Amino acid sequence: MYLTAVGSKFFYSTSFGLKKTVSTVSNADPAVATSAAHGFANGQELLLLNGWEDASESIWRAQDVAAGTLELEDLDTADTEWFPSGTASQGSLQLVDNWQEIGQVLEVSNTGGGRRDITVSPLARRNSIVLPAGFEASGIDFTLGYDPSRVDQKAMDKISRRLSARVAFKFVLPGGAKLYAYGFLQKSGVPQMASQDVVKVNVSCSFLGMVSTYVDV
Repeated sequence: MYLTAVGSKFFYSTSFGLKKTVSTVSNADPAVATSAAHGFANGQELLLLNGWEDASESIWRAQDVAAGTLELEDLDTADTEWFPSGTASQGSLQLVDNWQEIGQVLEVSNTGGGRRDITVSPLARRNSIVLPAGFEASGIDFTLGYDPSRVDQKAMDKISRRLSARVAFKFVLPGGAKLYAYGFLQKSGVPQMASQDVVKVNVSCSFLGMVSTYVDV
């Protein structure tokens, strides 16, 4: 299946529900979160905050919800090396709501996200060794048609001035693919002006945790 970017929609949200304490997250595929009286429903988009770097500060969808437990769809935490059992799995879940669409998107480009390597050159070897060391910080940059009267652009101005503000992101591609992330949003205060083009403005989204991906068919 090939996906096209034409028709894509982009959203952000600064609104989160009350924090629900998570007592444990299981080492399983998918992970099961235990949270008394959580009140969540299947399909809801949840912000997870806990001690696991590859799960925290990310958006996951709820599935197989039961009283006191729920699965975090497509979150595989079976590897105890990267997801140690115990206190690291404790934390909180919050419902993400009030998605605001980013309008007049003209261009989209990703930043970072490439692999990080360490080159090791042992004296006993003629050839160096390349070891994987994770990934670069990632994000997405937008170029928008500048319109200071738009509600979404006014809201992004306010978010940008609050340097500590963190938001959730949702990117919806034709074909049912949805990408979720969590991090910072900054909109330039100065538009770009040229005689042969519309007035534009740049928006930068920097991600903190993992990007989660779902496909609804």
